[in-house]
Amino acid sequence: MSQTAARLLGLLSLLMVPRTWSGTELADRLGVSPRTIRNDIGTLRDIGYSIDGTRGNEGGYRLSSNGVGIPPLMFDADEAVAVAVGLHSGLSCIIGGMEETSALALAKLETILPTAVRARVQSLAHFTVPVVGNQPMPIVDPNLIVTLIDHCRRHERLRFTYLGEPSDRSPGGTGDSCATSPVTADPDTGDSLLPNDPSSTSAHEVHLEVEAYRLVNRQHRWHLLAFEPQAEDWRVFSAERIVPKTPSGRSFTPRPLPTDDIGEFVERHATEPRWRHSAQVIVDAPAPTVMKKLASAEGTVEALEDDRCLVTVGGQSLTTMALALARLDTDFTVIDSPDLRECLHRLSVQLGRAVEGHAAPDLAPSRAKNAAPRAAK
Repeated sequence: MSQTAARLLGLLSLLMVPRTWSGTELADRLGVSPRTIRNDIGTLRDIGYSIDGTRGNEGGYRLSSNGVGIPPLMFDADEAVAVAVGLHSGLSCIIGGMEETSALALAKLETILPTAVRARVQSLAHFTVPVVGNQPMPIVDPNLIVTLIDHCRRHERLRFTYLGEPSDRSPGGTGDSCATSPVTADPDTGDSLLPNDPSSTSAHEVHLEVEAYRLVNRQHRWHLLAFEPQAEDWRVFSAERIVPKTPSGRSFTPRPLPTDDIGEFVERHATEPRWRHSAQVIVDAPAPTVMKKLASAEGTVEALEDDRCLVTVGGQSLTTMALALARLDTDFTVIDSPDLRECLHRLSVQLGRAVEGHAAPDLAPSRAKNAAPRAAK
């Protein structure tokens, strides 16, 4: 690397620290004259970096974000790996259209990494496997996420159409062989919205204007926390059902949030059910023991007397719920779900047949038949 290039990279790394540097400070750090610093600042500006300069005793140079394009960035090894982790996560994220963009950015990053750092990043892709959850997650347009965040930041009312609930919740759509009848799931909390709450409408679209405050990711779903002036109350809207309108509404003065714990508020007031199926079960084991075996996405645990606990278990399918309970490896009693009881009975019969004393089948003919086509290839 030439001496000039090395000096420019050194200057750039200093300017990336979010502060104002005087010309004398930069010259001392790099061991050059203030005139050389002025020339190098001009060179960086020519190649796309926006650098603000002010005169006077309190003046100096500062990297600005006012440029039209995005200039090249500098990362150390740990920062490069951290960016790669984020890009790799984007390959299976719930924001629509980000998979290809993440793959292209990750490929560009890998080509310029030093050998040792590249090996760490490639190991990340090779040895990590994303596991798809048991519930289909809605894919959200990244432009919608940006729009909602912009309204939160600029304190402008969001005008939008709120779509009705999708009518694809029949048992056949889940592939659950235990489901025997249509299930209309209620929200997972006892909280109810006001009778005239438009966000609970499922049969048609409604047109709203709200004050947007926060965007929350709950169980891999995006939700908008907003205040609805017409209802004079806080609302939680599912982002995938929001279709923004232009232009935006008028500006508003931010009001205090309804609570310090926004995540808990959204959890209690989200209008769509957390699970397609849910049931309450008494488990003959202490709550701390059950919590270690049950994922938070599978259910909640409440301690009872006599070393027992009340488990609210849920999932996209009854089979998933039954297998989660079986994984607890202890006795339990289903309180309120005949469908789950029927599913458990069916699974017990099916598993019972698997352990009966049947003679082991002869696999040799089948293996020979499958081997013949492979040999022909």
